[in-house]
Amino acid sequence: MKVKTIMLPYEKISCIEVTDTVEKAIGIINEHELLSLPVVDGRRFVGVLSKQFVFEEYFRMDGCGKEEFLKRPVQEFMRTTIETISQEMWIEEAAARFITSKVRFIPITDEENQLLGIVTQQAVFKRYQALFGHKYNTLVIYTYDIRGMLAGICETVSKAGGDIRNMLVVHTDVMNLVEVFLRIDAEDFEKVVKALDKHKFDVRDVTYAKKQ
Repeated sequence: MKVKTIMLPYEKISCIEVTDTVEKAIGIINEHELLSLPVVDGRRFVGVLSKQFVFEEYFRMDGCGKEEFLKRPVQEFMRTTIETISQEMWIEEAAARFITSKVRFIPITDEENQLLGIVTQQAVFKRYQALFGHKYNTLVIYTYDIRGMLAGICETVSKAGGDIRNMLVVHTDVMNLVEVFLRIDAEDFEKVVKALDKHKFDVRDVTYAKKQ
């Protein structure tokens, strides 16, 4: 799945113009309870303004009064070395970037660096929660990565009355083993689990859907 399916489009995000003042930026940040803002020049993405960094700079500066400081342009305080991504990037790639950086959102731009929107940590986490959510029947199977393995799992689940809603295969890098995560809808989930056990699949971490 690509980030364009979970991104906040430009029309729905709060931005600040590169020539706007710190006072205006802080006002927008506080009004919307944000920690940072995309900075644009028209529609072109140019950087990010962090509330924390602005405050740190204020207390670091000597001889600068509050009113004078608030009137300064945001371009003096914004970060410009911000990596952007395409809306065609896969969600898991965006998730990896969040893990290796301290950013709370990643700007999404087109070929001309026009800001299309942003993808947030929260949006990524919600997407993964929809996949791995605790309210679903789930299980994990450890098996060798051999031809026909997934087909055998799917056939067994289907014959036992189960409907696979999500499947994720992760290579463990150990003895050619893979970890197969399954989210399954079934009137009798226990029957599905027993069927997999009967066919000698190594079933672990079985979680039954919570009653609503």
